[in-house]
Amino acid sequence: MNNIIDYSVTSIAQAIRSGQVSSKEVVLASLERIQEVNNKINAVVQIPIESALRDADLADRKQSAGEVLGILHGVPFTVKDNLETKNVVCACGTEGLSEYMPKSDAEVVAKMKAAGGIFVGKTNVPELGMGYETDNLVYGRTNNPYDLTRTSGGSSGGEAAIIASGGSGIGICTDGGGSARWPAHCCGLVGFKPTTGRTPKMGHVPPPGGILNSLWQISLIARHVEDISMTLPLICGSDLTFSTTSLNKGDISKHASISQLRVAYYIDNGIVAPNANIINAIHLCINKLEENVSCIDKIIPTGVQNSHKLYHRLMSADGGVGIRKLLKSWGTKNIHQYTVSTLECHIGKEVNDANKKQLMKDWDDFRSEMNKFMEQYDVIICPVSTSTAVKHGDTYRDQKFPGFADMFSYVMTFNLLGWPCGTVRVGTSDNGLPIGVQVVGRPWQEGTVLSVLRYLENMKGWEKPSL
Repeated sequence: MNNIIDYSVTSIAQAIRSGQVSSKEVVLASLERIQEVNNKINAVVQIPIESALRDADLADRKQSAGEVLGILHGVPFTVKDNLETKNVVCACGTEGLSEYMPKSDAEVVAKMKAAGGIFVGKTNVPELGMGYETDNLVYGRTNNPYDLTRTSGGSSGGEAAIIASGGSGIGICTDGGGSARWPAHCCGLVGFKPTTGRTPKMGHVPPPGGILNSLWQISLIARHVEDISMTLPLICGSDLTFSTTSLNKGDISKHASISQLRVAYYIDNGIVAPNANIINAIHLCINKLEENVSCIDKIIPTGVQNSHKLYHRLMSADGGVGIRKLLKSWGTKNIHQYTVSTLECHIGKEVNDANKKQLMKDWDDFRSEMNKFMEQYDVIICPVSTSTAVKHGDTYRDQKFPGFADMFSYVMTFNLLGWPCGTVRVGTSDNGLPIGVQVVGRPWQEGTVLSVLRYLENMKGWEKPSL
């Protein structure tokens, strides 16, 4: 099979199982593509060539011996550099961890390997995964494969860049404020954040905990919706370690009938309006959905307009003290300018005990209000952001971070709620950049979200950039 790594992960897995191609051939093709493009995009920061090829050889021997094969048998995958990988550096973009070598895999990485996946690389992140652009003092900046002068997004920018470039078909990442969806939007991919509690967090750097724990989840980025559908069930399940990991075993693979769906949508969230290209793309999505769904209403849920303020109150509740202590404990002396900018915007915003109670009440009230809203609908359709991929530095240049981050309010809302949501490419901007749409579902209804993403995927989908 020519250009095997350009196929969907689902197709690659089937080709390996049928004997059309060996695991080693696929892994070699993946490693070669990574090395071919990485000097331009700087997406993969650790490449375990020897172990990847050794694992591929073992996979081929197992298949020849007739052993029972996992669903990802022989398929390459990549991992964001804030998830631990055994015997491979996990720096999380910060100087103090630049030589940190975990002794075991994060739970989700172990699950991918148990399903037969072959780990081929760690991908770049902003320092501590804090930022909407991927740049740090350990590995440098990641570029967008569609336009090297632009960001691939953050914090899963390395994953998005290498998957869009064809070096990997699927990657494990995280999403705490759009960190899977925004990079996927920037790079023309499928980004998916499951319901809070679906995925185990053991092995995340920094360790999960505190009031912000439920904001983020282990997530996935891929080129095709079918690959998210196949892989998501593999990484779900409780590790019995953290309070926000649930034992809920609802059927992720159960897909919804488009014709029966009740859809709500908004194009402007009342905080900041998207540009014309984004608006036009969302309108096309709505037009396509109107052909088949049960009902579709243009409506902004009450509370969405202030959700970004609630998100920032939560993120700055300790004035940035916790992050500074963490960096100090790791021995990080030099901090990236983006991290400094983020921390500076938290100073003076600490909340006392009384205000913390009010903050938690406001958060609970917002979630209750939105849950009531979703009694009337199955999914919400809205933009991922107000813009396509921006120029490097634009999310910080001449702006105070909380103000400019309003463009990301479209994704922050659903981290506050913990609902499943994803994005898929549906168009192209006037200057040739990918445009995604965001699809949001009820808690534990990942299958419904995936059904809509698959339906909209036919509008455009992934196109390999010409690097």
